[in-house]
Amino acid sequence: MDKILSLWATPRSRSTAFMWMMKNRGDFVVLHEPFGPSAYYSEDRLFQLREDFQPKPEYNYELVLENLILMSKKKQIFVKDFPCYFIHIVDEQFLLLFQHTFLIRDPAQMLPSYFHKWPDLTFEETGYQQLDRLFETVVSFTGEIPPLIDAGDLVQDPTSTLQFYCESIGIPFMPEALTWEPPKEKIKEISWCEGGTWVETVSASQGFGETINSQYLKVNDNERLKSLYDLCLPYYEKLYGYRLRASS
Repeated sequence: MDKILSLWATPRSRSTAFMWMMKNRGDFVVLHEPFGPSAYYSEDRLFQLREDFQPKPEYNYELVLENLILMSKKKQIFVKDFPCYFIHIVDEQFLLLFQHTFLIRDPAQMLPSYFHKWPDLTFEETGYQQLDRLFETVVSFTGEIPPLIDAGDLVQDPTSTLQFYCESIGIPFMPEALTWEPPKEKIKEISWCEGGTWVETVSASQGFGETINSQYLKVNDNERLKSLYDLCLPYYEKLYGYRLRASS
C-alpha cells in the first residue's frame, strides 16, 4: 500500500485549484474533501447545519477511513481536505496512512472569500488552528518539516512553486498540468456541498491566477471579519515561515 498523498489546507485557500491541477496530471485518483460530509452530515458530525437534519451513518469517520485504506491498496490517491473536519481522529494509524503536505493562505484574502459564502462562520471553521495543530503533530511524529506552500506563491509563480513541491515529495513535475480547459460542470460533480456552489471560481478557471471580487468585504471593514482575522493571523504567520520557496 502506497501512502495517500494529502494536501491539508483551510477553506478558500486555492486548494480546489490545486486539486484540479493534480487531477489534470492524470497519474492520481483525486478525492475532494472526503471528511467534509463526515463533519457536517455523519452521526459523528462536528458542525450542525440545521436542527432537523437526519445524520447519515455512511459518512461516519470510521467508514471513510476504511474506504480510503481500501482504495490506497489499489490506486495512487491524492486527497485534499481541511484538518478542521478531522483533527480529532488523528492518531498513529492516520499519520502513517498519508504523505502529508500543507497549503496556507493569508487570512486577509481567505476570510473575505469565506465570509461572502458563509457569513455565520466560526473561528473553528476557518481551520487555521487545526491546520497548525496537524502540522506540529506531523513534525513531532516524523521528525521532519513537511512540504508547505503558500497560496500567494502559488498564484504569483505556479511553475517554480509546484516544481519545488513535486521535488519535495518525489513525483515528476508536469508543467502541462498547470493549465486546463475550464472544468465547468465537471468539477461540480465532485463537490459534496451545495451543488458545487463553493467551486464556482475554479469551474471557470484555466489555471492558477488572482481572482478579484468587488463584492468581498475587507477585513477592516467588518467587525466580525476583523475579529476572526486577529485570531487567524498568528497561525498563518507561524506556518508561513516554513513554506517552500526558491532558496529552500
